[in-house]
Amino acid sequence: MSFAQDVSITKSDIFKDKKKNSYLSFTLEADDGGIVTIRSYHGGMQQKLKGYYIQYFDSNLKEVKTLDYEVKNKTIKNAFLKNDKLHLIEIEELKKEKSIAINISSSEINSLSFSSQNLLKFSEDNIKDYFGVFIFPFFINNGWGQADGNHMGEVIFSLNKKFFAINFDIKNKDKETHKVFVFNDNFELVYDKLITKNIKDRLFEYNSFEVDDEDGTVYFLGKSFEKNSKRTKKGGKVNYHFELYKVNAESVESTSFKTTGKLIESLQLLKNEDRLICTGFFGNDKEHKINGVCIYDLNPTTLDINYSKFNEFSEKFLSDKYGEKNRKKKRKKEKGIDNIEFKGVYLMGNNDLVINAEEFFITTHTMSSVNGGMRTYTVYHFNDIMTLRLDANGDLKWARNINKSQTGFTTSSFTTLPVNESTYFFINCSDKIKRVSKDKIYFSQTSSKKSNLYIISLDENGNYDYKKLIDDKESKVYYKVNNGIPNLEKKTVFLLGERKKNGRIIKLKVD
Repeated sequence: MSFAQDVSITKSDIFKDKKKNSYLSFTLEADDGGIVTIRSYHGGMQQKLKGYYIQYFDSNLKEVKTLDYEVKNKTIKNAFLKNDKLHLIEIEELKKEKSIAINISSSEINSLSFSSQNLLKFSEDNIKDYFGVFIFPFFINNGWGQADGNHMGEVIFSLNKKFFAINFDIKNKDKETHKVFVFNDNFELVYDKLITKNIKDRLFEYNSFEVDDEDGTVYFLGKSFEKNSKRTKKGGKVNYHFELYKVNAESVESTSFKTTGKLIESLQLLKNEDRLICTGFFGNDKEHKINGVCIYDLNPTTLDINYSKFNEFSEKFLSDKYGEKNRKKKRKKEKGIDNIEFKGVYLMGNNDLVINAEEFFITTHTMSSVNGGMRTYTVYHFNDIMTLRLDANGDLKWARNINKSQTGFTTSSFTTLPVNESTYFFINCSDKIKRVSKDKIYFSQTSSKKSNLYIISLDENGNYDYKKLIDDKESKVYYKVNNGIPNLEKKTVFLLGERKKNGRIIKLKVD
């Protein structure tokens, strides 16, 4: 099978790690072509974060400098390059001082010798001034016990990296409480805002936030339940709405919107120079029975809704998934698709919206052991790839389901990269690719020892093609496609290859 696009592959030399099983956290590409990778590693019985491997490579992925950056009670929340310097945004728990610090650690990229400066520091003395609620000593003693979800110290950059915002989502049983700090790329505080809503914390689910390029304005999206209940429906009607906040130095503005009958579990917020949109999957009868994709297009200045659209899955998409004949009964019985997880949502240069997702679920099994006891084990399933493209008017251009079946974390899932009118997926699979029909292919499981790296492409019409990039017989490592990092601007994807303590970084560029 011919493949329309060229894909260049650049590999680092094999390197040896002291610790096994590291994970790519960040990859950064310098203006001169140099590359910085930051990989986390864990250890101990509880697999706690122990440190990061920070590596600086030249443009050909020849290693220039490597640092084993050990940490204790500290996490790198984000990182960026500016003027040949690497800057790490870190959050650190200072147990002796009973405080929390947000620091910037900076170094020339060719030396990896870091010095730090403090941005924020929260202690028992000042915490109420910052957050409007007294949250110590639980803040320290319970290990961030009053952090709400995974959003304590979440760091998001604007697209041009001129601003970054730090979001603190605080558990306050009486009010939904957030604190946002916005800095510029010189680490100067632009503004901070306390956002509160008179609703019990459990009734508000934070979704996502975005930072504007022009002035650091923050757009903040959440789901607010009604009638003091987290039931999705009450009295046969949808029992929640979505709220969008626009936050800057001068004000906090908001708008809300809800559906009359469709059910949406969550929405993803996206912002570019021209558009502000919220998108997600919806169900006609139940949140978890997905029937299509929706979009709300809003005016970034006024927050007025320009339009909202609900696109049902196309017949082509459903035929991809269920087949045209044999499984139509199952399709009708299920009344929707379960277990869809976002893998990437992108606003493209022509204002198309690309949504990539995966069918993911967990099963638990119990079986008898040889000595008469019982053993329970868990299986993680990474099944079909789902990809959809909407035009600037919110209409569905195409939707495809790519059939695959994988279990376990080692070689499963995929990394995705949209480029112009095409979308690419990097996956591991067996060479035994099954052609189900003329326009339907099934990709099957492979072990790490027989892991072939493939690329799947979809063109502007949703037609797909595939090609093997690396054969397992030619590789000393397998590639963690569930942990790849794409760079849309550079049209590149970085993957970490590992086997035991052997490691390798590869750069894949779509030309």
